[in-house]
Amino acid sequence: MDDSDELPGSDSDTVVDRGETYTHAQHGRVEVTGIWKGVEQVDKARHTDEKDVFIVRYSAEINGEEVDELTDTLDEFLHSIED
Repeated sequence: MDDSDELPGSDSDTVVDRGETYTHAQHGRVEVTGIWKGVEQVDKARHTDEKDVFIVRYSAEINGEEVDELTDTLDEFLHSIED
């Protein structure tokens, strides 16, 4: 991978940047707090144990409280922010 901030592996041309805010379909305005890849397992319910999956961590205000440990795969996150 080159030095650009663009992440591969998605059908979308949308770039997700850490520190930026996006409008999420379920949570409204969210801020991306981290992007990483190569995790062993994210959520046993989803059986996500692929080595090359990108994970997006983001924060949102839910019921008036800041929640900063929300995560989606990159594809799930992109799908949630696309119109």
